[in-house]
Formats: sequence, structure tokens, C-alpha cells
Amino acid sequence: MDRRDEVAGFVRHRWGDLLAEIGRTVVDRDEARLPPPNDLLALAGSTGLLSLSLPRHVGGEDADALTWGMVLEQIGYLCADSALPLIINHQIDIARLVCASGRADLIETYAVPLAQGRSGAGIAYTEDADAFSFRTLLRRRGDDYVLSGHKTYVTGALISEVFLTYALDEAGDMQACMVQRDDPGVTVTAAEPVAMRTAGAASIAFEDVPLPADRILVATDGLTHAQGFLSYQRLWAACAPLGRAQAVLEDCATRLAAIDRYGEPLAGLKNVEASLGRMYVAVETARAVLYHALGRVAAGRAEQVFDPVVAAAKYFAVEQVRFVLDRALALLGGHGFYGTPDLGRYMRDFSGLSLLAGTQDILEVNLGAGVAARAGRPPAAKPHSAL
Repeated sequence: MDRRDEVAGFVRHRWGDLLAEIGRTVVDRDEARLPPPNDLLALAGSTGLLSLSLPRHVGGEDADALTWGMVLEQIGYLCADSALPLIINHQIDIARLVCASGRADLIETYAVPLAQGRSGAGIAYTEDADAFSFRTLLRRRGDDYVLSGHKTYVTGALISEVFLTYALDEAGDMQACMVQRDDPGVTVTAAEPVAMRTAGAASIAFEDVPLPADRILVATDGLTHAQGFLSYQRLWAACAPLGRAQAVLEDCATRLAAIDRYGEPLAGLKNVEASLGRMYVAVETARAVLYHALGRVAAGRAEQVFDPVVAAAKYFAVEQVRFVLDRALALLGGHGFYGTPDLGRYMRDFSGLSLLAGTQDILEVNLGAGVAARAGRPPAAKPHSAL
């Protein structure tokens, strides 16, 4: 708790005004389906928000996973724009993956500008097909490549200059490449999702895009590379909604305490107190589970492709956040339904968490398969006891 309080003070002091400014315009931007303004995202970069968890050789501060998760929690608590953490996390993770390549040319071209907020980036992976059925293809043309296909949903695409794109090669193996928005044959079209309307999401068409060979980030087994990205996204994606759930709980209690029913504050009715208590339990248990998983990642103990503790933490936290929002609507009644645009927007935005980086159902299947596999292993031999 001391560390969380320290991080909360740090985030409020360093970025509190910026986060509040982004949140002040979210209602109008949600109606217009507009992402945060570029100048404010650039300010997030210039003040170190985008580089905080990145390596020092690109200007970062090398914050560990637990610290970064706590920062995201506070961003969710302070900023009413649910999409902001998703946008910045995708950019940060792209920069991190580029740094992990060890390629000085790609680091200078892509990672450094992302860390400084001078450029935007999106992950071009989703195309309404499983990874073995991708129709986005990367074909050889002499010493270089040609990219063709379509990605149906890319977070932050409307404000991105580069896309980390996953495609199948002619042998059916997946590769990862860096595609620039201004490359010939790239067309970005705004998406109209049910929720996260301020995420700047778009579909991207690639029509025989010429791609130099030096833009290939991963030449073989890109599926493992992508799964590594998705594994950590499960964790990052749940942290900010937890912070927003905390804010919803506090706002709900404050409003209920100001309303009288039957001659006493509504918050004092026993059934209301019980509901607030259950919401408190949901927030605190989700926090404990997320912090446990974040600590596992920070200590280097997490499995890269699919870590069951990380997946379970995402699954559990999402369920708790949705529970808090549902109870808030029940307690606030008409005010929650028609008196504020915020709660309804959060319910829409966070409904998508159940789909992100693997649906809740898929996570159940994968986690259950792991349990069954471990149960079927022969027991480890016990050491002989000393006589």
C-alpha cells in the first residue's frame, strides 16, 4: 500500500493536469468518435509518460511491470477517457518490441520517436480470422517484399504513423514487419466500434505495399512474437479499468450519501451498505490478484507466450470491474441511467475487456486445459528421507 500511495502521488503530480484535460473533452469526443488530441498525446510523450517503462537507452526510466501497472491504475483513476491507456500501451509495447530486436536502425527510426511522443503506432494483427487463416500475406519480390491484405481493427490507427503488422509468408509462417502509413497502397479507414469510441480505431487495407527487407522485425515464428505481446496486454488492459472502478465506487458512495430516503441518507440503508461493501471487496480482490501477476512479471517468472497467472488475473479483474459498474447502475437508479453520460460510457467501454487479448471463454478453456495437463503428469519422485 505504501508503494501504491507513492505511485499515486507521483502520477498526480507529474501528469494529473494532463490526464484531467484529456478527460474533460471525452464526452464530446465519444459522440464524435475522436481520439485524444495529438498535442496532448505529444505532451504525454515529452513529459515522460510514454517512456517511463521503456529502457534507458531510448530515454526511458526502466520502470518495472508492477510500477507500470500501478501507474496505469492511477491513469484510469484520474482520466475519464477509457481509451487513453489502451492507446499509449500499444505504442509503448511496440517501442519495447522494437528495442528487444536489438536493431539500431529500427530503434532509432521507430522506438525513439514513440518514446518521445513524436510518433504514433498501432498493432495490425486482428482480421476476424485465426492466426493460421490470416489473409494478409507477405510475398518476396526480389530482395524485398510486397504486403497485401486487410486488418479489421487497429487501436490508435487514426493517430499512428507506423503499424507493427503480422502477416503470413508464402510458406505459411508468420512474420512481423513495420509498415508506414505513407507507404504506397496503405489505406486507413475509421472504424465504428460499439465501445472505446475515442481509441482512434480503424481498419487498414494493404494493396501490394512495397516493403524493404530491413523493415522485417521478425522473420520466423511471428505467432510466438504476437502471443508474447498479447499475453502482457491482458495484464496492462485490466489495470486502468481497475482504477476507474475505484473512482466509480467513490463517486457512487458520495452521491448516495447526499441523497435522503425515508428520512436518512441513502448510503446509510443496510442494503445499500451491503452493495457498497461487495463493490469494495471486488475492487480490493481484483487489485490483489493483478498486483500478484504484475509482481510475477517484474520478477521475470512469467511465461512469455501464455502465462496462466497473468491470464487468470485478467479474467478475474475484468469480471470484478464489470460487477462494480453493474452495482453502481443498480444503486444510482435513474441518475445512473439518464443523469450522467459517464457510467453508461464506462459500461460500454469495459464490455470490450471480455474480448481483449482472448475472450473470457477462451481463457477459461486455456486455463482449464493447463489444469488438466498438469493433473495428468506423473508425480515427481520424492527424495529418500535421511535415516
